[in-house]
Amino acid sequence: MLHFLSMLLLHGTPETPVRATFGDGQILMGEVHTKTLKLQSGSGLLDIPLEDVGEVVPAAVGGLGESEGRVDVWLRNGSELRGMWADPKLAMSIVVGGDDVPIDLPMNDLSRFQLQGGAAWPTGPVYRMRTTAGDDFLVDPTKTELVLVNKFGTFAPKLSECRSVAPVGEAKGDWRIELQTGTVLIGHLQDDKVTVALPMGPDEISVDLDSFVSLRMESWGAVAPPPVPVRREQSPPARYEDGGWSPEVPAGAPMEAPAPVSYQDSTRPARGRPSEPSAWFDSAPLSATKGAADE
Repeated sequence: MLHFLSMLLLHGTPETPVRATFGDGQILMGEVHTKTLKLQSGSGLLDIPLEDVGEVVPAAVGGLGESEGRVDVWLRNGSELRGMWADPKLAMSIVVGGDDVPIDLPMNDLSRFQLQGGAAWPTGPVYRMRTTAGDDFLVDPTKTELVLVNKFGTFAPKLSECRSVAPVGEAKGDWRIELQTGTVLIGHLQDDKVTVALPMGPDEISVDLDSFVSLRMESWGAVAPPPVPVRREQSPPARYEDGGWSPEVPAGAPMEAPAPVSYQDSTRPARGRPSEPSAWFDSAPLSATKGAADE
């Protein structure tokens, strides 16, 4: 039963901007006093720095109640960690009428919980690990060591030395490790777990061999959004002026909407005020990138 229990506990540091979206269409933008997110996952209790978290969403379609407390935690580098939220309580404050208004969020109706900060794209090849619990995260190859035993002895290469790492058959059987030097080692792992370091999120994760799915090297890159079709007949004519082309809007053409104006109260910082939509983390581009890598 303990395998299915979890907590997402928030411990205090002031003024962390958050955006909570609910199934009925309401959106609350404000702050939580939080520093660390704790998630009980299939790999145990994980301590996740909140600054590494981009988004928390129910694991199933609908609110948190529909998913029976299961959540996906997206880190800003595209890692996904899954667990159960056993005590769904979260206090936040929003600015209304110039005052901070405390709110206890109805977590069963929560459909999305976002933090500010863009995606932290990894550079170069990445090492990606998956588990049967639904975890799908990046591994730090310079701090991850695999200990393999065979008839020649015991070997402990860093993952950064490896070209490929995979079980030959069942995860509890023999493994094949090919080094960058061309050496190929076959044997069983010394432990019944694979312990890996993470570049973002918890310091490390230990995955039982029964829960292991894959650990492989991939190359990631941002997936460009589809181009927006341009209707040439709506393009305004242009004329040559001062050495360059300058558009000339014909009479009766619709005017463009003015750029949004930011109103700032000089007597009070803009704490808790809504930010531009792009300031909130969105897992969709990272999800598309991981999907492209699977193809």
